[in-house]
Amino acid sequence: MRTVIYLDMLVAVNFILDFFLLLGAGKLSGAIAGRGRYLAAAAVAAGLSLVLLLPTQPLPVQLLIKLPGSILPALVAFGLRRPRQMFKAALWYFLLNLLLAGAVLLWSIVLSPAGVLINNLSLYFNISPVTLVLSVLAVYLAIQLFALIFGRPTVQEPAIIELEIDGMRVRAPVLLDTGFSLRDILTGRPCILLSYPQIKNQLGPRLQSVLEQYFDGQPLRPGGGPPILVLPCRTAAGESLLPALRCEGGSIRYQKQCVRIDRVTAAFTRYPIADGKSSGLTGTELLESIL
Repeated sequence: MRTVIYLDMLVAVNFILDFFLLLGAGKLSGAIAGRGRYLAAAAVAAGLSLVLLLPTQPLPVQLLIKLPGSILPALVAFGLRRPRQMFKAALWYFLLNLLLAGAVLLWSIVLSPAGVLINNLSLYFNISPVTLVLSVLAVYLAIQLFALIFGRPTVQEPAIIELEIDGMRVRAPVLLDTGFSLRDILTGRPCILLSYPQIKNQLGPRLQSVLEQYFDGQPLRPGGGPPILVLPCRTAAGESLLPALRCEGGSIRYQKQCVRIDRVTAAFTRYPIADGKSSGLTGTELLESIL
């Protein structure tokens, strides 16, 4: 039986799937990229899916085609500034592709659905938009579940932040955590989590006094001190409330590039950062312009 292939559906399906597979590869490898780079890499990967139209090749040849086809999207997404991390992401992307292809092959053998074609390790689905969206959501949830079970990697090279906090300039190394999602719930600002014991000497005396009272269990009192916020935070250890302060401005430096940050909130924890070298944590959102 002949299968009719719609090129627009072939490219669209692979673009969406590859976007989430690259996002998953980044999470699992600890590599980081801006959303625009993920979209560009997914477009490249979707173009490479046209190998589906070639005559069926032996499996070793298919693997030789697929492996460079995994490196190129990873190169577009993550760049060569950290080659080892880029190749690690490319390997995860390759393995996730094989896992997806194997799952679809098993599904097609067991259920024999119409409109599914696998050739040269590329996939084609003739499916409705609703089914496509639900399938993409399932892939993304599976990646999130995997990252939750096995832990989210952090980027080992810290970024250096400089912040104006209550009239004082604070400078500290912070780890970039791909799973860090703490935000200022009132303004939507991204947050930087700072370890109070590690940066307290850089804070002004009135802010030190307020934070120490809070960490000692005393309630915050309005007036007479900096405008402290309380942000809800959820971690593997449970839920807590963190004192925070909106910063007047600052900058973040990463891989010899510097970004000005004007809208950021600093939250404080009483605990040191686990690696013992960094003084804080933040997500990758603040660096999207240089990634």
